[in-house]
Amino acid sequence: MDSAPKHASRTDHRVCVDPPNGSLPVKANEKPNRVEPAPLSTSEFPPTRNSASSAAPSPAAAAPLWLLRIWVVIRVAFFIELGMVLVVLPWTRGWRENHLLLAYPELGFFLQNYFLRGLVSGLGFINIGFGIGEAVRYKELPRIRKSS
Repeated sequence: MDSAPKHASRTDHRVCVDPPNGSLPVKANEKPNRVEPAPLSTSEFPPTRNSASSAAPSPAAAAPLWLLRIWVVIRVAFFIELGMVLVVLPWTRGWRENHLLLAYPELGFFLQNYFLRGLVSGLGFINIGFGIGEAVRYKELPRIRKSS
């Protein structure tokens, strides 16, 4: 058997298809073909929240105040209600006697595991925490009133 490396071209036997170090060898008088990345300028990136030069208002500042308040109430109610359902549901009769699981008794056996029930209840407590956190962190930004 010949253990010579496979060659990419028949004229140049020094260029290997699969070199061991991951780069192709270069002849002594040639420059390597490398594409240098273009330098990045800061004007290509959107302004950050802390930048003082951002003149455009944020989408939250452009929305009416009543819409922001309703959105926060909806999010808080969603998180807390979903959390309460996830905390209580694994311990109810509907979890144990689910008619959808009659065709899959192995899955029903898995759902009766107390560790899984505790995991689902734990996710419910996390959702309740998210809802309370949303309510606590809500701050209204000071509005600039137009003087006429």
